[in-house]
Amino acid sequence: MTGASSFGAVLAWPFLLPGNLVCQAFGLPQSEYSDLIRMLVNSLVWTVAGVCVVAFIA
Repeated sequence: MTGASSFGAVLAWPFLLPGNLVCQAFGLPQSEYSDLIRMLVNSLVWTVAGVCVVAFIA
């Protein structure tokens, strides 16, 4: 992206944050492998968060 952030990127940022933090913590360079790790972490975090929300609501 250029200097300006798109509206979609701003909306997606909080949802992608867990995976980004893990990749930065492990020092992974920007590559296809870091994208896979980021996707795995985000999937796990948001699946667990969704299950917890449903469990507390039901």
